[in-house]
Amino acid sequence: MRQLITFGLLIVSLLIGHAQVIDVHLHSYSNEDYQRIGGAPHMGIESPKNGDLHLKQTIQEMDKNNIQFAVISGWDFKSVEKYVKADPRFIPGYMDGQTIMPLSEFEQLVMTGKIKVFGEVSAQYFGRTLNDSIYAPYLKICEKYDIPVGVHTGAGSPMRPFMKCCSNFRISLGDPYLIEDVLVRYPKLRVYLMHGGEVHFEHTIRMMTMYTNLYIDISALLWVEPFVLDYGVRLLKLAKQHSEIDRVMFGSDQMAWPGAISKSIEVLNSQSFLTDTDKKMILYDNARTFFKLK
Repeated sequence: MRQLITFGLLIVSLLIGHAQVIDVHLHSYSNEDYQRIGGAPHMGIESPKNGDLHLKQTIQEMDKNNIQFAVISGWDFKSVEKYVKADPRFIPGYMDGQTIMPLSEFEQLVMTGKIKVFGEVSAQYFGRTLNDSIYAPYLKICEKYDIPVGVHTGAGSPMRPFMKCCSNFRISLGDPYLIEDVLVRYPKLRVYLMHGGEVHFEHTIRMMTMYTNLYIDISALLWVEPFVLDYGVRLLKLAKQHSEIDRVMFGSDQMAWPGAISKSIEVLNSQSFLTDTDKKMILYDNARTFFKLK
């Protein structure tokens, strides 16, 4: 009898406290890449010592939060393959860098299912937008094979233009208005704005009211910095005010801090202006629809 009661309480706990989640924005790292960014805590969240521990702790966070699927990308595509091999819940995404992999290779990886999302498109880090001509043939392939595209919008970490990687980074290039031509040129393309435009959040909502097939994620907005959280809350309030919650998706953008997954979910669930239905849509339903997950 005691065992039955314990089992029953466990089921109730799972049903009430651990709703299903889809995280549409996670990152993978090789040990070499991780040495450049990992190690130091941020906002009270610890960072694993190496890439292998990062993978292990990310999976533990997924288990803890009942994450059913997670879109994963990284500047080292081999790290993406490593994470996907470690856990079938990972959906492989391709993150471009200063250069993009050859078009023929990209299409082959799409055709074989090794790339299922073109994103995070990091155009802004290199002085580009998704509307740059360099992306046109890749977007045609994504439209042809119905591959979702996730593009970085908003801003980035402090002093980003002075870092070796990203001298051409500009906040202005993260304005969602700058990809409007892409939405017009490729009407069947599934596009989502990562970080929801951040500081440009009002432009994000206006774009959503114009282009009713445009989705966003709230990755990093809920945990990375207090002033960024302010943008995130105002974005969510505006999305609710204009009836756009049904196209807002959850993303943690955990980067070097796997614990950011739990923190993001905790902060989202603490927003009293969101109903339980709103939260369920953001955490699960909207992503399931956008990514056509069974």
